[in-house]
Amino acid sequence: MSDDAYMSFLDKANADLNSAGAEQTGKSSIARTETVSVNVRVPPPLTSVDSYYISETDEPFEPVALKWEGASKGVWPDSSHLSSLISPNADLSQSIDTLSPSSFDPKNQYTAALRAVRAAVAEGSGGDESAVEVKVYRVEVGPSRFEYYVLALNVEDGLIVGLRAKAIES
Repeated sequence: MSDDAYMSFLDKANADLNSAGAEQTGKSSIARTETVSVNVRVPPPLTSVDSYYISETDEPFEPVALKWEGASKGVWPDSSHLSSLISPNADLSQSIDTLSPSSFDPKNQYTAALRAVRAAVAEGSGGDESAVEVKVYRVEVGPSRFEYYVLALNVEDGLIVGLRAKAIES
């Protein structure tokens, strides 16, 4: 084989690899989600949580602070509204389930996370954490990939605040 023929063979092989790689990255089956709206201050209790959600990958809880006009009226988002808040570019509404805090945390592993979410709302509304309602949304973002949103309504600021944890569950 001549040098030119060999170089042509290598160039073609590398071109095939590069185009396959470009196709792979362009077709990600995992939805991207957002956790903090632009120009929204994250409540301090949410930034100091040092807790991990236990799954096949132990992921840290991350702060969530999203503008939601229903929050100022005490209205929780349904699955379609939550989908538009966390994933403006993909409809995840069919992949969202609502859980109670006790079904999300039956072994009391995440009490620090739940307490931080309640504290984030209570700090601005007089300090009664026990009066703060918390809901957990389980969102399937891809095959065997889930995100858990532990949320509360901040009525005063018109926000949904809380924590998100990513999980792999196969």
